[in-house]
Amino acid sequence: MKIALFDMDGTLTKPRQQIDPGMIDALDALSCYCDVGVVTGSGVSYVMEQLSDWILGSSGGRARFFPCNGTQEWLFRGDRGFERTYHVSMIDEIGENKLRELCKFLLQQQLLCMSDFPEMPAAGDFIVNRESMLNYCPPGRSCSPEQRETFKGLDIRHRIRMNVFRRLNTFMEHKDSECVAALGGNTSIDIYPRGWDKTYVLKHLEDINKISFVGDRCMEGGNDRALYDFVEESPGGLACSTTSVQQTIDLVMNQLIPYFSEN
Repeated sequence: MKIALFDMDGTLTKPRQQIDPGMIDALDALSCYCDVGVVTGSGVSYVMEQLSDWILGSSGGRARFFPCNGTQEWLFRGDRGFERTYHVSMIDEIGENKLRELCKFLLQQQLLCMSDFPEMPAAGDFIVNRESMLNYCPPGRSCSPEQRETFKGLDIRHRIRMNVFRRLNTFMEHKDSECVAALGGNTSIDIYPRGWDKTYVLKHLEDINKISFVGDRCMEGGNDRALYDFVEESPGGLACSTTSVQQTIDLVMNQLIPYFSEN
């Protein structure tokens, strides 16, 4: 079995935006040669929202969706809609007390950020429990595209997320929280139990004999790094880093299709 795995935000779509027609054409062409999997730190509601034009219009039926770093698997069943075929729970893994400690620490960090950077957007939904991970977003998951751009500029200048990331790692090590963190997209930090990074998706792919992965956060600390490294080090695996949706389309047409079309 062959599968091409993709991150979503910054790879298949612009952050929190709908998939482009050009990307739909590229994925449909790729699906002639392999399954196409989307492994993202986002929850399934974002997958349905951002990829709906591809999901509803695709004729291949070879798409597999792995929200929350692959700790969930959802399949699209046509008229029956999405069905969750697998999931695990963070609270079952680390316990309620450790989850509460993490949430308390993140709330303290949010107050600190809002105090230090009063110009930072504060749109709400700062901590989202996605069942198998926590997503912490200093400007809030409810921020508008304009607020997102404002935060990105502040983050570049003041390294807001990176400073929180370092403090969070120190806290988790001191508390033995059994969790790790990774930078997600341009505005957030993902926190999840050890081993629940994007390599978790491999638990669903034991019969795969040819694999590729494309992501935009493959740098140290990025939430695509672990899966990128695994695929790159796999015999015959193809791992690619992208910086834009258009570059992803080019990678699909010029590298992935030739790779999967080979016997």
